[in-house]
Amino acid sequence: MGSYFADVFIKNGYKVIISDRNTKLTNQKLAAKADVVIVSVPIDQTGDVIKKIAQSLRRDALLMDLTSLKQFPIKEMLKAKSEVIGLHPMFGPTNPLKGQTIITCPVRSKKWYPWVKNLLLNEGALITELTPKVHDEIMGVVQGMVHFADIAFGHALKELKIPVEKYLQFAGPASELKIAFVGRLLAQDPKLYASIELENPQALKAISQYAKSINQLMQIDRNKDLAGFVKYFKSARKSLENYKKTAFNDTNYLINAILKRRSGQNELKTRSSAPTPSKATSNAEIAILGPKNTYSDLAAQKCGGNKAKSTYCKSIAEVFNMVEIGKAKQGIIPLENIIYGTVRETLDELYKKNVHIVAKFNFPVHHAIVTLPETQKKDIESISSHEQALHQCGKYLSRNFPGARQLQATSTMAAFETMIGERDTSTATIIPYEIAKKLNCKVIAHAIGDNPKNRTTFIAIKKGPAKLTATPTSKNKSSQTSIAFTFGKDRPGALSAIFREFADAKINLSRIESRPSTEELGKYIFYMDFIGNPKEDRTKKVLKNISDMVAKLKILGVY
Repeated sequence: MGSYFADVFIKNGYKVIISDRNTKLTNQKLAAKADVVIVSVPIDQTGDVIKKIAQSLRRDALLMDLTSLKQFPIKEMLKAKSEVIGLHPMFGPTNPLKGQTIITCPVRSKKWYPWVKNLLLNEGALITELTPKVHDEIMGVVQGMVHFADIAFGHALKELKIPVEKYLQFAGPASELKIAFVGRLLAQDPKLYASIELENPQALKAISQYAKSINQLMQIDRNKDLAGFVKYFKSARKSLENYKKTAFNDTNYLINAILKRRSGQNELKTRSSAPTPSKATSNAEIAILGPKNTYSDLAAQKCGGNKAKSTYCKSIAEVFNMVEIGKAKQGIIPLENIIYGTVRETLDELYKKNVHIVAKFNFPVHHAIVTLPETQKKDIESISSHEQALHQCGKYLSRNFPGARQLQATSTMAAFETMIGERDTSTATIIPYEIAKKLNCKVIAHAIGDNPKNRTTFIAIKKGPAKLTATPTSKNKSSQTSIAFTFGKDRPGALSAIFREFADAKINLSRIESRPSTEELGKYIFYMDFIGNPKEDRTKKVLKNISDMVAKLKILGVY
């Protein structure tokens, strides 16, 4: 933390000098030389260091410390002639300063305290002033009791011989949060936490009450006392009565972040597994981006998926893999939304995987905002859904819930299931209106999308290369073909030459897009849709010419 704050002062234009165990500059010489002296050493050495430098400070100087305790360091600092301020940053050196709380104890300071306070406020810190006694009493709970509980929790897992991997395998996001904070603490220096526990007399007082409360609850459990448990539970809840809604919102935010991270890990794992195509019998008719009752599920039902054997996948990459290895005969994936644009992962997987498009269709998107039946509109503090749903309803949310926090979930229904599972009356979720009508929930409003004509384009994929013959999707339409290609080397006019091939053949391009290649920086994959069938003479000629001009050409589908 000393190095951390040295950087803060240097950034603000101040000259910083440092004394440490291995510097030629001694603590006493630094104290005599500096205008502001900050002590940042282990807690158990703080008192001795302050004693040795106290008489070296000038009367017009400032002495501060960065210690987690305040009464005993400030008692020693007050023996100096200088002004004295105690500081306690409530964060570690790996965190940014902006938004963090710093407790100040300005016990003797007229000249310097406004300067300290303004500097920290300008850096975005949050300042809380306390007396040294009140500080140590509060830290006995905030640090002493909380750290005690986390350390004991980790020790109990060890004694129960439960590997953390097994714990996490079966833990929900809320339980994962608990062990994450335990793991964060136990990954740090034990001597630091020993000092916080052992040097603050108020910590033992708080820990003793914690142990007493644990024993009370254990006795209730031993006696299987249901009435006693409910009474104990309600009594505990009273202390958090005014914090319940904030707790729900903040933990929901973290839980959704965990779910999103888990989804990303699953996608990465699926991508890196590079499965070998299997000749095994298919396990499903249709692979769908799940869970149930999402727009992908509804789109699959439109294709007959309601009558077929379906499997729900956690990611788009998993849908592609299921089809490529023969575990599903067909996959249904979103390609593009009229508001949000292209689903980039779908394009990437189409190019990389041994699959092809067999159909493309539009599905209308009708959003509804729903809550638990007992929730009142005035109680809503956060809105949770998939990021695309939140984006597509942005204007409605700005008008009707301007102060609500928007929480991203892995899917619309994942957000809904979290709300239901936690009985969260302070959160609303955005889900498909067609599904909302069938569920036990309160529909606050529907048709809330920014664009009443909102729709998503879905594609159906099958294993293997594209078949070069296809039946038009209707009697009045020609076949459409989707291709993707990449150039070997950059050269002027390369893409323009591709366009000229289509223009000269009078073939209409209906869609053009590019995506960065994951293989090389600055290299792009180009995606095109056009009206025509590769079996037609003019189309066959164009594709032959393009193939000679590019490094790789893939026909993504004819439909």
